[in-house]
Amino acid sequence: MFTYSKKCLFFFLVFILLSTFLSAEEDAKICPRCYRSYPAESNFCPADGERLTTAVTKLVCPRCGKRSESGEKFCPQDGEKLVQEGDEGAEKKRLEALRHYEEGNRLSEQKEYDRALEEYLEAEKLCPDFPEVHYNIGWVYGKLGAAEEAVKYLKKYISLKPQAEDTTDALVYINVLQRGIETSQKMAMSVQRRDKAMKDSLAKDKERWDMVLVDAGEFIMGMEGQRDDSYPEHKVYLPAFYIDRYEVTNAQYYEFLEYIKKTGDHSKCHKDEPAGKDHTPRNWEDSYYDNPDFPVTRIDWYDAYAYAAWAGKRLPTEAEWEKAARGPSGNRFPWGTEWNPENCNIGGEQKSVGSYPQGVSPYGCHDMAGSVAEWVADWYHPEYYETSPAISPQGPESGLRRVVRGGSRFGRGFLLRSAARKSEIPNVHNQAVGLRCAKNPS
Repeated sequence: MFTYSKKCLFFFLVFILLSTFLSAEEDAKICPRCYRSYPAESNFCPADGERLTTAVTKLVCPRCGKRSESGEKFCPQDGEKLVQEGDEGAEKKRLEALRHYEEGNRLSEQKEYDRALEEYLEAEKLCPDFPEVHYNIGWVYGKLGAAEEAVKYLKKYISLKPQAEDTTDALVYINVLQRGIETSQKMAMSVQRRDKAMKDSLAKDKERWDMVLVDAGEFIMGMEGQRDDSYPEHKVYLPAFYIDRYEVTNAQYYEFLEYIKKTGDHSKCHKDEPAGKDHTPRNWEDSYYDNPDFPVTRIDWYDAYAYAAWAGKRLPTEAEWEKAARGPSGNRFPWGTEWNPENCNIGGEQKSVGSYPQGVSPYGCHDMAGSVAEWVADWYHPEYYETSPAISPQGPESGLRRVVRGGSRFGRGFLLRSAARKSEIPNVHNQAVGLRCAKNPS
């Protein structure tokens, strides 16, 4: 039997052993990343550089919740890396975020960027400080054209991982995106200014964009001494018709584009119009179109036809255009028989329609020489005048090219004469070609 003194000695030894054991456990340090144990005097994990902690922790599996046996780093049941007890929820989120991240990567490789973005954003919700998630979100936003969002996420990536090898690449991409943002902002401001200028012009000038009446009667069409396609001279009778006093302006055409954009209504367009047309002039972003009173250009024949129909009008025939330009007596130029470069806009910068009132035609039409040439309704044939009817000629029934009448500001010599004929393929967008409209008396 133990005597009292022996009992005291036994308990004292047990106490010493327990104290030593607990002290050793409390003094031991572990790495919070890899969970390796180190002596108390150690401060950093030599394997991954993490600062060691002195807290005594229990390791558990974040998936099944099972506690580890001594020395285990991974769960023997499902292979998950063990975490400190109490951190299971955070580790579950991290693992779920990783699964979303990997799925996003798979979708990105397949160029399914919308779905990839959804996966990355789910990963971000679960793990907001996951650097690679922010990098990939920025990259996908860039692919989707959302430059501002892309920049935001790439900057977050750099703040989370400033020493990463691809930080320089991210900075370069941010710079590219920011230049694009600045360009887009400038374009947006330009569009706003253009919209205001067009609307102001429409409100101010709509009444003066009227039509003139060309009386019924004969006139001399064609002219001797021109190119082969412009003669013989012959008399043509036309019923009365109306024709625009001025060429169609950017502001007028803008109103048509806004209608098409809002309604998608192509019911009045030509039946042979190419699929997918929205009737926007070529280079519509060019500063030329910021000037509401410039004649619209770079429209093809189908655009001209569609605009005229939308406006409740039509394209003039070749004969109507020539009569409106020459008058009943057959003027060589809209203003008379003698050439005068002061009467029309040639060789220089474009000007507003009606800038040369001294060059007006006998019926009051402006800019029928110089400024821009104009689409008319007819198909072109070089020998049409030899067989054309004497009453209301409509041009050949078919062809490869449409007639263009009137010399532009780029024109020279005979092209500026009112009888001169030109032609273009219908789907050409020429910076020297616009339109004016006609209609029948009601």
